[in-house]
This record gives sequence, structure tokens and C-alpha cells, in this order.
Amino acid sequence: MFGVFGLLGLVVALLYYQLHNLKGSLESEVAVAREHARDTAEKLMSLEREVGQMRQDQSSNRSTLARLESQVLAIPQSPPPTSKPSAAPPENALQVTPAENKLVREFLDKVNGLDPIVEAGYKVGDKIPTDKLRDFSVILIERVPTLKNTRYTIDQKASVLIVSEEDRVIAILTTKN
Repeated sequence: MFGVFGLLGLVVALLYYQLHNLKGSLESEVAVAREHARDTAEKLMSLEREVGQMRQDQSSNRSTLARLESQVLAIPQSPPPTSKPSAAPPENALQVTPAENKLVREFLDKVNGLDPIVEAGYKVGDKIPTDKLRDFSVILIERVPTLKNTRYTIDQKASVLIVSEEDRVIAILTTKN
């Protein structure tokens, strides 16, 4: 009988020990859960403040937008501009005197022989392929400063086509000029 009481006492002692450990474990888990709950509550409050600020900003933006819309509506509306047909390009956009024409043609004739590079038929304003253009000599540019920042090509009629930096014909020097 004493053995049964001893065994019961041992079982009770073990149960007490396990309950005591379980209580300590539960207390620490409850403490961690409370800490998480506190952090979550702080984050929630922060988010609620941010949402409140966003609502105020949105309301302010709406009133600003309404004010701008009323200002735009108050601006008198003018009809859209009508497009005018573009004027034909001038005979020569680059003004070259007859003496400069003669000087350019004679210089290029001595240097290159006025050999044709492109077909005839280009007009002022037409675009010339870049690979068909030549640079003017520095010596010639010094004598005819209007040629600065231009290039040239020669057509099959021996006309000198002066071309802008955008590769567009801005003057045509013929033997008649």
C-alpha cells in the first residue's frame, strides 16, 4: 500500500512539475503575444494617421482642381489657328553675288573639274543625301564667308548646289547666275 501512495505521490509531483513548466511557458508566450499586439496597434494607429492625412490631401487636391477648372473655363476660347499653305522656297535662300558665284565656280572647276555627283533637277529646299555632299575648302570660305557651315554638290548640268547643315539645298549656282 505504501508503494501505491508513493507511486501516486510521484505521479502528482511529476504533474505539478509539468504544470509549473507549462504555466511559465504560457506566461512567456502571452508576454510575446502582448508585445506583438502592442506593435500591431502602433502600426495601425500610424496607418490611420496616414490615411487621415491622405484624405485631407485628397480633399485639398479636389478643391484645387475645381478652382483650376473654373479658371480654365473662364479663359476665352479662341478658334484653332488655321494652317496657311507654306510659301514656295525662295529662288536662293543663300544670297550669293554674281562675283561670288563666278569665284566659287572657278575655284571648284580648278579643284574638282565640276564633275557631276548628283542628277539634275534639285530645287531650293530639296534634301540631298549626305554621302553626295562635299566640304568647301577653307581657302574658299575665307574668300566667300557666306559659305561657312555649308557644303556642296554638283549636278549633271554643272550647277553647284549649296547645301545647309540640314542637308537641304539653299542655293543653286549656275552659269547663268
